[in-house]
Amino acid sequence: MNTTVQLAESPQPPRQKDKPKINFLLVNMWGRYTLALLLIAGLTTSAFFIMSDLLKINEKSGAIVNVSGRQRMLSQRGALLALRLIAEQNPVIKAHVRDELTQMTELMLKSHEGLVKGSEEMDLPSTMSDAMHNMYFNPPKSLDLQVRNFITMLQTLISDSYQPNTTLDNPHLQYILKEAPNRRLLKTLDEAVNQYEAEAASEIQKAMRWEEYVFITTLLTLFFEGLLIFRPIIKRVKIATNALMKEKQFSENIINTSQALIIAVDQRGDIVLFNQYSQELSGWQAQEVVGKNFFELLIPESDQEQLRTTFHAMFAGQSASQLESPLIIRSGQQLLVEWSNTLIKDPITRQPALLIATGIDVTARHLALTELSSALTKSAALSNRLQEEVSHAGLLQKAMMPPPVFQLPGVHGQVKLTTSTEVGGDYYDYYEVDGCHAVFLVGDVSGHGVAAGTLVSAAKMSVHQLVNQGETDPAAMLEHINNALLAVKHESMFMTMMCFSLDSRNGHLRIANAGHVFPYLWVAAEKDWCAIEAEGLPLGKVEEPGYTEMSLTLQPNDRLFIFTDGIVEEESPTGAAFGFDAIEDLLYQALDAPMEGILELFFGQLQTHCQKDTFSDDVTLMLIEHTQRIAYSTPTPAHTPDKQELMQISGTDFLNDPNIGSQISRQHILVLFDDQQLLELLPFLCIEGVRRVLPAQHAFLRELGWQKLLQQHAIIAGDDIFQWLPHPELQRQFILSHSDDKQFVLQEMTGLLQEETKIPEELREIIILLADELLENSLYGAPRDSQNQPLYPKGTERDVSPAEGIRIDLVKDDKCLGIMVTDHWGTFTPVIFLKRLLLNSAQAGLEAGIGGAGLYLIWRICDYLQVRVFPNQKTQITLLWSLTHESDHDNDSGFQFFYHNEINEVMAEADVLEHFESYSEDLPHPVAANPNPTTGEM
Repeated sequence: MNTTVQLAESPQPPRQKDKPKINFLLVNMWGRYTLALLLIAGLTTSAFFIMSDLLKINEKSGAIVNVSGRQRMLSQRGALLALRLIAEQNPVIKAHVRDELTQMTELMLKSHEGLVKGSEEMDLPSTMSDAMHNMYFNPPKSLDLQVRNFITMLQTLISDSYQPNTTLDNPHLQYILKEAPNRRLLKTLDEAVNQYEAEAASEIQKAMRWEEYVFITTLLTLFFEGLLIFRPIIKRVKIATNALMKEKQFSENIINTSQALIIAVDQRGDIVLFNQYSQELSGWQAQEVVGKNFFELLIPESDQEQLRTTFHAMFAGQSASQLESPLIIRSGQQLLVEWSNTLIKDPITRQPALLIATGIDVTARHLALTELSSALTKSAALSNRLQEEVSHAGLLQKAMMPPPVFQLPGVHGQVKLTTSTEVGGDYYDYYEVDGCHAVFLVGDVSGHGVAAGTLVSAAKMSVHQLVNQGETDPAAMLEHINNALLAVKHESMFMTMMCFSLDSRNGHLRIANAGHVFPYLWVAAEKDWCAIEAEGLPLGKVEEPGYTEMSLTLQPNDRLFIFTDGIVEEESPTGAAFGFDAIEDLLYQALDAPMEGILELFFGQLQTHCQKDTFSDDVTLMLIEHTQRIAYSTPTPAHTPDKQELMQISGTDFLNDPNIGSQISRQHILVLFDDQQLLELLPFLCIEGVRRVLPAQHAFLRELGWQKLLQQHAIIAGDDIFQWLPHPELQRQFILSHSDDKQFVLQEMTGLLQEETKIPEELREIIILLADELLENSLYGAPRDSQNQPLYPKGTERDVSPAEGIRIDLVKDDKCLGIMVTDHWGTFTPVIFLKRLLLNSAQAGLEAGIGGAGLYLIWRICDYLQVRVFPNQKTQITLLWSLTHESDHDNDSGFQFFYHNEINEVMAEADVLEHFESYSEDLPHPVAANPNPTTGEM
């Protein structure tokens, strides 16, 4: 069982209806929580800055106190060093003391400048309090002045020490030793240190008070956060948790009551959820499968690799929009499951965590779809075959129609017919009688398609009988055709028809109408068109319609315009019908136009009116012109060829005495018939088993070689077709090894024929159609068992063994084209052949909407047909067409059927004789049925 998977990008999960509510809750909680954090962060930051300020105050105060205290120490040390400098007699030591005093003086000045102006190096502020400012710069303290005077005295003393006469009585030394240290300077420096210490203590107390405020505020903030923020959050979380618990219980209930398999699998492929329906369908309990590998336990080994690949692809971000796979249940049976998959992501890491697979058992549906697919395949094959047969029927119908341009005694005619479907319901025909009567007719079946084509075929066969009978009475013609259509009509279908019979010796025109639209008559002398209003019931409606005729006289140059109602009813895009007015306008516009252009003008205007190239109904137009009066002359009797080694009988003699002795071999009897005589001969040919019939006058057969035709009963070594085309310019043979080879052969033949531009397109289509028919018969009609029953139903695919020898040859030279089909069954008999010709000629072998006229049509649309059968050994059918003479399907071609055995096959079946007796009522000669016909093998 195959796994069907379609991968796509992972879709976003659909939003649930409660998601806006959840989002609002989350936003609200996050807002409250963020506010609480911000408040705590603010208070903590405030405490940090207070502590930082306190430390800075301590650091600053310590620096100031240290520097100010050092100033007092430096003043005392300066006095000591000044005394040593003056008292020392050793120059080296004196120089050392001088340097030390200089450094001390500079340090004292630098420290003083830092205390007054500030110093980053000593971490001293650039500002001072008002009290310190008064102490330094205002009397009575004037500490700045005292310090600077002291430093000045030290600097002056240092300069004086370089003089040799400097003594202890030096005034600068005396100031340093007596005035400064003992009186004001040390006292003021002590007061400055005390003031600095007092100010530092005040700053520290102030910072500590702020810290107490922050502490109290923090406690209050935490209290209100708990009351106003965290308490509602906890309440909401509790509510949400309860809701989630309810939803979880609800989801579990749905999962366990769902009539679908719901299985959850983690990234390793292990089962983590197995719902109740999965347990019921598979027979496994949840505790037996949870924790086990899904693929190893439930998937057939042949499908595991593909499903694992799909599984990993889904976890990588792709989605299986459609997935079908087999599932093994506990009993070992395999079910086909259609899965819908949802990927669950971890809410924290946002990485895929679980795959939820929801499955539906589609085993029964799959079986139903398989059966439906099989039925659809058979239906499609049947539809294709029906379409092919419809196409073949269309080709046959076209082949049955006579040429559109014709000359009859005293008449020139033009016809143009177009069908809305492949098989049309319009029909036209014409023929001449006695060299002076021109008979022409136009018919229209209600509807179109195959059923309509069936009525057209029946009408054509009926007209063919009328041709052989030489009928010129239009009312009798309609009666005859009506009887034929009643026998084969389909449901409520009927046919309208106009029949005309013109005696060109005097212009006498006889007309009969069977419900057809009125034709138009052009009276050349009056330069006017008029409608011929003849009425009658449509064909195929009632058994005795009682058709009557009307007559009038045509003068040379008078014309008849006959048409079907398709042109009248054809509508424009706005729904306006073409109508009779447009027809009459065009008839007057085309007065001076040649006949060839008038019909083209009509179709061009119709296309313009409809604004399309195809029409919704069949359209047929016929234009007839009475060209001249003719004088009647008696035709010369046909020449009968000399007899050779076989018995040659003229058609007339055979009709007069159709009885042939059973001792005479039918292989050696040849009947030569005149024009329009074969239909009358067919019943007698069937009864007597005569199967060699040739026209007395036929140019193409004369070109083939008359003597060669007469000697065909002799057995030859090679194939029949090469007797007629010994030097072909095209020769292809196709051997079938399977029934499917037929389509390939037909395609190859089509390609070969399309390359031969000299072969008319219609003939190419006919050849392919007949090749199809003959190969079909060799595949399914020829193979028979000992009970004469078909071995293979028609359409069955089968192998073809070499012993069957089924092949087809396509051969052509510059004058002739032929096909030959051969098989080694040899089951085709003269009785089958003659019976089919008789029944179809009598319209008894044709059923409405079905057909059955294959052999008849093969004979009718080829120029020469020859069949050679060696019973139970070989059948070879040869069809020939002339490439130099135009085919005339209204005149019968000949056929020769050679059956190489000692039994004279004649027709004796009661059902065929019954058809023959009813058929013979219309024949001009009485028929004497053979009471003891010789029968042969079927």
